[in-house]
Parts: sequence; C-alpha cells; structure tokens
Amino acid sequence: MGDSQVVDLNVGGRHLTTSLSTLTKYPDSMLATMFSGRHPVAKDKDGRYFIDVDGDVFVHILNFLRFGKMPPPERASEVNEYAEYFGLEELRAPVLEEFEQVLYGIWKKKLPDYQSLWDCVKSKLNDINTSYFYIRTRSFDCQHLRITETVTPGNYDTIALEFDPNPSIVFNLLAVDLKRRNIFTDSCLRVCPLCGRKAAMGFRIGR
Repeated sequence: MGDSQVVDLNVGGRHLTTSLSTLTKYPDSMLATMFSGRHPVAKDKDGRYFIDVDGDVFVHILNFLRFGKMPPPERASEVNEYAEYFGLEELRAPVLEEFEQVLYGIWKKKLPDYQSLWDCVKSKLNDINTSYFYIRTRSFDCQHLRITETVTPGNYDTIALEFDPNPSIVFNLLAVDLKRRNIFTDSCLRVCPLCGRKAAMGFRIGR
C-alpha cells in the first residue's frame, strides 16, 4: 500500500475514511502494525476494514493522528483507554494530564476550604529537610495504625494538617498541586486495615 492510499473503516458500525499514512503515523503503535500489510485485517461485507471498538471514541484517535488535536475533557478517560489499547503513548500522556485537571476541578468544588490547606502546606515546604516527607492528618487518632510511629520513623519530615472531611480528596488535590512544584507522590494513601480511616500520604522531591 502507498502511504497516500485512502482507507475505508468500519469502526464499531461507524463508517470512517482516512489515509494509510494517518493510521501508520506512529510506527510502534498497534494501528501501524495492523495496517503495515504484514497482517490480515478483518473486513465487513462492503470491504471496509473492521475495527471492533466504539467509533464515537475512535474518531478522537483519528483527529489526534491527523492534527494532534486533543479530545474534549469529557471524553478524556475513554480516549486514554483507547490510546493505551492501540499503543499510542504520544496521545496517552497529554490525555492523562487533561483528565487529571478535570478531576482536580471536580474535587476542588467539593472542598471550598481547600485553598487554606494548600496555603498551609506551601508555607511549610521550606521547612522540609529530607527528600521524602509525609503529609498527615493532625487529628488522626486511630489506635490500630499508630501513625506517629509508622509514618515518622525519624528520617522523614512530616507536615501535619488539621482536617477531617474527605481526606482522600484532600490528598488527591495536594498531589496535583505538589506535582507542579516537582514534588511527586511516593507512597499511596495509608489506610487503617481495621477501621478504614485515612492517615497520610508520602511524597518525594524530584524524580
């Protein structure tokens, strides 16, 4: 096949037309492998190449391949799944970032007082003297998970915050804001296995 060849597709019942060069733009992707000519691709009764996925989502894959256009935020999660399935890492990373920002907005609306917590964390970052540190709830009093001993063994700094409602949402918001400062989640949210209380999240400075 020549790169300029027109390719008719049946994607989950939706008829789409594109060029071979578009489908094979990223040589390491599954689409490039499918249309390399080395492997047979199923066709429908009208001779269109059949891809068994949702055509309404796949059209965003084509728009990215054609123009580098990102999907709308409300489709970001679905498109990310397709990007992973088709091996399009070039699309997957920015989709994840946009999806994260959508979630950030949703989370923040649920916690109107979050800004004061973030301001508190920012004010204490200069006091961190280790590459790894924890942010924990100051009022955590679970007797099953002895937070003061297991989270701060002596070689980690800690930022203690006073908050009770929706701790998992608070930690998710902090993770997004800290990443913008080159501080990344190092350990998952610690949860007591008996009572389910959320305790702390670990972070590291730099990659």
